[in-house]
Amino acid sequence: MAEIGSISAGDIHNVSPSGQIGHLGSEYMLHWGVRADDRWHIARDEKAIRQGIAEDGVSIETRLRVPGGDIVHRASSTPYKGKSLVVIEIENETPIPVALALFTSGSATWKCEEKALTRDLIPIISASKAVGHCLIATSEDELLERLRPEEGQEEIERLNSGKGSQVAVVFPLPHSATLRLVFSGDNDRDSLPSPDDLPNLEGIANGWRVHLEQGSTAVLEDERLNRILFSARRHLLVGCEQDLNSPYWLQGSPSYTPALAVVSMSSWGHSEASSRLLKQLIDQYQVSSFQHPERKYLSYLLWACSEFTLLHDNHEVSAPFLQWASEQVGNFLSSIPRRGVRRRSGHSFLRLGVESSISILQRSAQDEEAHRLQDVLPKIYRSNSISEHSASLPNALLNLDQAAEPLSKCLLDYLGASDNSDLLNRIIAKATPSGAFSSDERLQDPFASALFLIFLRRFLLNQPKKNVPTVALFPSYSPRWFNVPVEVSNMPTSNGGIGYAVRWHGDRPALLWEGNSSSEVSFISPGLDPNWESRETQGEALFPQQKPQETAIPLISPSSQRPAAPPRGHEEGKNFS
Repeated sequence: MAEIGSISAGDIHNVSPSGQIGHLGSEYMLHWGVRADDRWHIARDEKAIRQGIAEDGVSIETRLRVPGGDIVHRASSTPYKGKSLVVIEIENETPIPVALALFTSGSATWKCEEKALTRDLIPIISASKAVGHCLIATSEDELLERLRPEEGQEEIERLNSGKGSQVAVVFPLPHSATLRLVFSGDNDRDSLPSPDDLPNLEGIANGWRVHLEQGSTAVLEDERLNRILFSARRHLLVGCEQDLNSPYWLQGSPSYTPALAVVSMSSWGHSEASSRLLKQLIDQYQVSSFQHPERKYLSYLLWACSEFTLLHDNHEVSAPFLQWASEQVGNFLSSIPRRGVRRRSGHSFLRLGVESSISILQRSAQDEEAHRLQDVLPKIYRSNSISEHSASLPNALLNLDQAAEPLSKCLLDYLGASDNSDLLNRIIAKATPSGAFSSDERLQDPFASALFLIFLRRFLLNQPKKNVPTVALFPSYSPRWFNVPVEVSNMPTSNGGIGYAVRWHGDRPALLWEGNSSSEVSFISPGLDPNWESRETQGEALFPQQKPQETAIPLISPSSQRPAAPPRGHEEGKNFS
């Protein structure tokens, strides 16, 4: 399950667990099936189907099991003339030829011409091979009935054009053959290009790798974690180019999700993408600024401005955002209730806005205003019943140690996980095989993508708030990572870009680091050695002996153990205020 799209071009498409394709927020428009030796296998109705990431590392791969092997459906997205086209490759890995059917729907006049299908003269599908048969019907039952001819009937009725609401185009697919397709659901009369005129899936994947290498990189041994990291970054890079009023941002996620995406993208080195999204947020907010400010939304927006400008020392880029934020501080503070209401709850977002305001004022050379606000913090918190120790998302984001654990608990809570033990494994287990975090309304949830990226950044590198500027390298090390090499490069911090690597000499880890800060920075690694500290810009250190993770050995052999009753879970709320 995933959402696919192209940077700065067109709409987002869903890829369902069975390989159905459709626009985000709309019904699926394209699905598929295969006529094998035994019968027709319609993918969306089959149980023998698996989905994951293809060997190219990007395409969504759906495998349909039929007698003799798999029919493999791979999908990705590429830009073309300002829109996003879905590129599909379907490969026959069985030793026998099959027939492949593509299904689509909509009341219209359909026309099939050699390698293309149009709906009311609007191109829908362009194929690399000629269509074998085209069927048009008024209902799905009728279409499927005509697709399954009586035994002994060799020919399916061929229709080149006609009116109807259900269509199937059928292609012969010999052994080891691959059919390439281009699909578009847009109401655009421009002709679709031939699949041969577009990059293949490997070429599209190479393009994505180039985009991601422009930001920070993290080389981890856990392929599942790598897959989630890649998927979340790709998902938000596409989202950063989407209009704030598009289904990408409005469907099924909190209103402040874009602010979270700004911080997650900037913390992973995607400064241009995060800058464009932040500019969108500010422009849209200015349009509606005559209204009374929505405190939660503005709290997260001020936080996003504060974090973005901290991570980017390019004055030309950050100065306009800092100036706008400093001008909004007064509006925000005036909107805070002066008198508390009994049993007020869910107002911890105000802490996010207030403390971000202090940071913004300090960096805008408004020290006196910052001191005054700092002095009245206890009164604001007391009046609004704000606790600095609750498990809310704002408190996790403002954690003085910048620890990853509070964020992981918030992410698991959002994803509906009832067990908070072994947090990292629980997070990995909540991802789909394609590396996406899904929700009730989304195959890939942008809020979860953004929160995961902020969590993983803090897991690998963070900046605890101390008297001296400090960067913690691999602060979350635990015995789970014993003898596992880790490498992080080009990670932006408020003190410049930082990179490090952990290498192992037997049971002793060695840390190599390098930063490009012009000011003094203290490097620490509390997970590897709580007493180690260095003020050197670059260097290496060999740490004490580490112990591997303990493995529980059952006293009763697995074959004789009685199956445990499934745990009685309960649905947890999503309180992120």
